[in-house]
This record gives sequence, C-alpha cells and structure tokens, in this order.
Amino acid sequence: MKKYIASFIIACTTALSVQAQECSLPIGIAFHANETAMPQASQRVVAGKLRQLLTANGVSAMAGFYSFALVPEYEVTGKSITPGPPRQIVCQLQVGLKVLSVHDGVIFSAFTVSLDGVGQSDAAAFSDAVKRLTVRTQGLSDFIAQARDKIVAYYDAQADRIFARAKMLDQTRKYDEAIYTLMAIPECSSAYGQALQNVKEVWQHRINAEGERLFAKASALWAARTNSAAAVDASKLLAEIDPESESYTAAVALLEEIKEKAEENTPWDVALKIMDDNIDMEQRRIDAAKEVAKAFAENQQPQPEANLLFVN
Repeated sequence: MKKYIASFIIACTTALSVQAQECSLPIGIAFHANETAMPQASQRVVAGKLRQLLTANGVSAMAGFYSFALVPEYEVTGKSITPGPPRQIVCQLQVGLKVLSVHDGVIFSAFTVSLDGVGQSDAAAFSDAVKRLTVRTQGLSDFIAQARDKIVAYYDAQADRIFARAKMLDQTRKYDEAIYTLMAIPECSSAYGQALQNVKEVWQHRINAEGERLFAKASALWAARTNSAAAVDASKLLAEIDPESESYTAAVALLEEIKEKAEENTPWDVALKIMDDNIDMEQRRIDAAKEVAKAFAENQQPQPEANLLFVN
C-alpha cells in the first residue's frame, strides 16, 4: 500500500465549506513504471506542474502518505518537421490525467488535453509540449474538484467500515496500522472528527502498551543486578515512557528506588519525561500520531499490481 497524509485543521461541516477551504487528501503524484511511462527527462517538469495544480485547487498531502494517485499518461498523436534554419520538430501530444485508487485501480476522475510542442529534437519538442500544461488549462480545475468530491464522498460512505477495521487492529495491538488507517480519512470528510477521537483512543492504548513494556523490561533489568550499570540502563528505559502512559506513576516510583539503592557515584544523566504546560496536549497527540502513521506508511511494500512510481 503506498503511502499518505498531511497537516491537521478543523473539519468542514458543510458542503460549501468543503469547496472553499484547503483539503488535505491522500493524493500522490505517480508515473507508470512500465514501457508506456512518460520520458524520465519530462517527469520532473510534469510533477511540478501537477503539484501546482493540486495546490491551486486547495488540495495538499504529506509526502509518503498516499492511497490515491494523480497519474499522467500520454500519446504522441502527430509529429512534423519544419524546414530551417533552424530545423524544428513539431510534436502533438494527447496528455491524460487520472486520479485513481492505488489499492484497486478504480478511477475517480479523468481528464484529457491536447498539447503542441516545438524543439530541435524529439525530447525538446516533448518537453516544450508538457510545459504548456498549466493550472489555467481549461477543465483542469473541474477535474481536480471532481476527484476531490468523489474521494471525500468515498470516505464518508466507507467511514463505518474504516472505523471497524481500525477497532479490530487496535484490539489486536496493531496500533500503528490502526492509526494509519484512521489518518487516511481527510479533514474535509464528515467522518474526520470521529476519526480524530478514535485516533486519540488508539494512541492512548499504544503508549500504555509501550509504557508497560518499557517498565517491565526496566524492572527485570534492575531486579537481576542492582549495580551501577543496571541502574543507568534501567533508568534510560524508564525515561522513554510517555508521561500520559498508565505506567508513568510506577516508573517514577521505580526511578526513586533505583536512585536510593544505586551505588555511589552512579553517573546519572537521564530523567523521566515531564509534561510541558505550555504545550497543547491534544495537538501533541495528533502530531505524534501523524508521525506514527507516516512512518508506518513509509515501511509498507509497494503494491506490485499498482505498477506506479510515486514522486515525493
């Protein structure tokens, strides 16, 4: 599964606000990874044009977090040579754009435009043609708007299924995948608010489980050999426990015990994490969960059937 997501803002509440504000969607720019792929020399130019197109139409996405792809395709429909000097090649291209699901290939929106390019070589003429694709090209904004609306509608319709899957993953302690699944829901979906609530629950389960693991490991280490080295190693484990974990209070108590019983001259250079009253804790959880989702996405293997190469 290829990859996705972006910054968090308040969810939209009406269809009008969905159209008016920026919407973070899991759309990445990708090229076909086969013989029909766009020439590599032109891919960077096209990718830049497509990023401008998405941004101009209020669509953003975090690199590496995509479940949908904006894919360009092309066909050379004509070529001619003008007499010099200088000798010029005129190239006619038909460029197609598709927004599709990387999971099953379902197309959500499609667009086709004819472009002409001129250059002193085939490659130069091709590049000149694709450079003529701009955010002002007629029909492009409608194409992106249609894709955006259909993707949001998809998540609205699939929300219950997504929540059920995330709950199953949470119950089987697959916390990172559960967070990743919930984070796929875009902020302009009506399900976004519930998704954030579910993310916070999964996040709490995750830090509780991680805190429990770290505390058990630190306790076992200290119980096995109460010397200076064990004191330091156990303390470093305790220092990794999140302050909001259910194991935090026990971690504080164990650290005090270790400091009391540790050998003299133990080189203490660790301290438990503490809450910062100046930090919005809810935003802290969201930001941390976002990083977890991104890391999970980046570790996923590409879907061979998708046959796409994403451009970050």
